[in-house]
This record gives sequence, structure tokens and C-alpha cells, in this order.
Amino acid sequence: MSDINPTVTSPQQSEPAILYAGGRPRNPAGAAKMFAAAFAGLDKPLVAYVGTANGDSLPFFQMMKSQLMAGGAGKVVRLRLAKDKSDIEKAIDILNQAEMIFFSGGEVEDGMVWLKKHNLIGLLHELYQQGRRFVGVSAGTIMLGSHWVHWDVEGDDDTSSLFDCLGVVPRLFDVHGESENWVELKAALKLLGDSAMGYGLCSGCSISADSQGNLQTLEGELLVFANQAGVINQLPG
Repeated sequence: MSDINPTVTSPQQSEPAILYAGGRPRNPAGAAKMFAAAFAGLDKPLVAYVGTANGDSLPFFQMMKSQLMAGGAGKVVRLRLAKDKSDIEKAIDILNQAEMIFFSGGEVEDGMVWLKKHNLIGLLHELYQQGRRFVGVSAGTIMLGSHWVHWDVEGDDDTSSLFDCLGVVPRLFDVHGESENWVELKAALKLLGDSAMGYGLCSGCSISADSQGNLQTLEGELLVFANQAGVINQLPG
């Protein structure tokens, strides 16, 4: 696994990313409302849809596309990146044209593997620095942060390690983990070491976050955790 130091983008970036926990599949109206806020200042933008975290699932894309359109998208284009023989030139062309880049839910590690395999990390950082609107949902939110956890043996923390995410926001995030007491976030914080901090977006929570790590809660509950001498504690709100 790679270096655990977060990649921080240039302070020239002026548009904060919008991070949404999701976790409420029966509340499409709430998701559409969140997307409407994410589209603020954009007039029916072209949205590049990154679905690597769910293997470019068509049903998932169709569900999210309907919510993005309801929120104000002009056109949503699915990038087919979760395969070896992807049309990368076409994907790059769409990314360069898009006013918003959307990262969907699924499995964080799967999502990052394909982006790295197709050498898109540098381009995504450049687009973010240029002021493109980035939006992440569920696993997509975690991918926009600094790191996540890999387990060689699921559930065995002795086999865990960190891998780099996109790092456009230099913070560690987890989403809708309240029912599991944020076990994955806590595992990541143990690996990061003393004084590390992480943020848990409860189901339905959305925040804005910039390249300097400044966070603003838009809706719902954002929890803060810290590694304090090896013990992971939730900090007072």
C-alpha cells in the first residue's frame, strides 16, 4: 500500500467539494434537494459521473442520474472506467468539459483502483484546482478524502493498512457508519496514529469541504473522532 501522507491540492482551488453521506435509499427527494444545493451557481451543468466504486453499475447510475437531473443537472454522462479496455481519451474529454464531477457510492478501494490504473489522479487534481465542482456520495465522499483502510483478512485489524484516496480534501471521512459504531473509521485512525482526526457523516448528512480542510455542515450530523494516545474518542460537538 502507498504512502499515508495526504495529498493536498493548491490553495488556488476556489470551489469547495460537496460531500454527502447518503445512507437513505428511500429518500430520493432529500438527495435531490442536496444536489440542488450542490448545483448552486451552475446553470444545467454537464456532470461527469464516476462509477468506479460500483463497477459502473447501470442500475446505480440510472438511480443517481434521476436524482442529479432532479437537482438541476443539464446532462449526466457515465464514464465507463471500471474495466481494463476503457476509452480513456473519451473519458478525459468528458472530464475536461464537465462543470461538475460526481463520484458515486460502492466500495472505496475498488473506486480508487480503477482511477489509479487509468492514471486519472493527476487530471482530477488539476480539474479540482481549476475550480470544477466535485461531489461525492457515500464511498465517493470517502474517495475525495485522504485515506481509507484495506484488510487482507476482513475484520482482522492485524492485517489492516491504509491506502491513499484522491486527497482533494485533506481529511479522513467515513459515512453512515453509526449503526456499526464507526468501526472502519476508528481502524483508520489507529493506523494514522496519535493526534489523527477523522469525520463521520451520519446518514443524510452533507458538508462542504475545501482543499485546506475547512469543513461546513450543510445538513445533518457530522461527528468528529480523534486518536488520543492510541484510544479513539468522539470529541464533543
